[in-house]
Amino acid sequence: MRREDQSALAWAMIGVALLTAIRLHVIGATDLNLGPDEAQYWWWSKDPAFGYFSKPPMIAWIIAGTTAICGDGEACVRVASPFLYAIGSLFVFGAARVLYDSRVALWSCLLFATLPGVSFSSALITTDVPLLMFWAIALFLLARMLRRTSSEARIEAVLLGLVIGLATMSKYAGAYFIAGLVVAALLDRRVRAHLLGINGVIVLALATLVVAPNLYWNLQNHFATFGHTATNAGLGGKHWNIGALLEFAAAQFGIFGPLLLGAILAGAVLGLRRTRWPYAGSDDLVLLAIALPVLLAGLFIAFFSRANANWAAPAYVSLAILAVAWLLRGGWTRHLLWGSAAIAVAAAAALYVAALHPPFIEAAGQTSAFKLLRGWDVQGPAIANAARQNAFGTIVAEDREDMASLLYYTRRTGLNLRMWTPDPAHPTDHFQMTLPYAGDPHAVLFVTRRDDPADVLAHFEKHEMVEVNAVSIAKGRTRSFRIYALDGYRGD
Repeated sequence: MRREDQSALAWAMIGVALLTAIRLHVIGATDLNLGPDEAQYWWWSKDPAFGYFSKPPMIAWIIAGTTAICGDGEACVRVASPFLYAIGSLFVFGAARVLYDSRVALWSCLLFATLPGVSFSSALITTDVPLLMFWAIALFLLARMLRRTSSEARIEAVLLGLVIGLATMSKYAGAYFIAGLVVAALLDRRVRAHLLGINGVIVLALATLVVAPNLYWNLQNHFATFGHTATNAGLGGKHWNIGALLEFAAAQFGIFGPLLLGAILAGAVLGLRRTRWPYAGSDDLVLLAIALPVLLAGLFIAFFSRANANWAAPAYVSLAILAVAWLLRGGWTRHLLWGSAAIAVAAAAALYVAALHPPFIEAAGQTSAFKLLRGWDVQGPAIANAARQNAFGTIVAEDREDMASLLYYTRRTGLNLRMWTPDPAHPTDHFQMTLPYAGDPHAVLFVTRRDDPADVLAHFEKHEMVEVNAVSIAKGRTRSFRIYALDGYRGD
């Protein structure tokens, strides 16, 4: 390795290590609760499997590993995130170094590590975290393949297939990498030579092999995850949703950063003519191709239904490298890198201060930003206490988010939690599938946010409201539960 490469790698490792230390401190010091999705993933981790109702199993396996080491506290549930992003950032360095040079590699690594979306996600444990790490590793392996002939890249092909499979076991969006390879093959003869030969067979076969256990789990469980994913996309709903499309597109500037995404958009238009900035070359087109299916899928779903802003996140692994490479090719455009870094650092600092000092959020007028991450540590024990005081051994919830959070925040009480399941033959979430309420000879405590749950109460001979439990989750906002004592389940 040349001296400049060694120096760049050293600075990248120092920067990533510093960021990781800061993020670990935030995770350990914040009093923010687990969000409902995080709590659900924690619950999954108690029963390791090859699949779950709404997601592939990687997130549960990761949490099972960290909690086995340091326990079930919020910090231990989330602790893998900073480390996985650190690994992913260093593989971004590696991919950029193979394709370009050490300067592009250093900037790409540090800018990816500080992207606003990455900074936010690194304080939580979500399926995007392992997905982006494996995506970065896959991109590094692809970059190495571009510098080798088909026969020289057998090991890279094997590893690429395995890593794409692991990315897909993290989140089904990992399969978009295969679609990106197809687009890249249409644009680049080097990718085409690999995919149309034995390497393409190796990649596809090994990716399928890794995902096969999840496919088998879905087969055994009526394709629950596939069905949920299709339902979540909601393509059967409202059409021509211009507002949702614009909202999704605007959100991408917040996730990736306005200057970086602006550079990508400008470069994609101007780069159609290779005689002017950004002088797009073959490596540039490959990076753009890998990102294109993710972006187009997000825009398509947003236009015809709705799409969460983070659904395009994998695209920004390759686009971070591409944006840096393009900006460094210009004259004044390279100064935009410092502007992007300043925006990213400022956004991360504001986020972490808010996580450590909640009044900062109120002062900034963003009181609802963390509403899903507050109040559960109070409401869970309070609801468990109501059950004990009234001699109930079973609590029944009717909302997936409430069920997940109550499972976590009553985990030491020994109470039995069950999910109200209107149609046991067609569950709509993991808890309806695995913890359905099937009747109880004794009275149960029913927890709901609805003002009038008459449809549920009608299934019982006796029902009486015990209390209303409310907690402040933001300035001027409360989360309220109505708690009922139910007895005499009719079974109809």
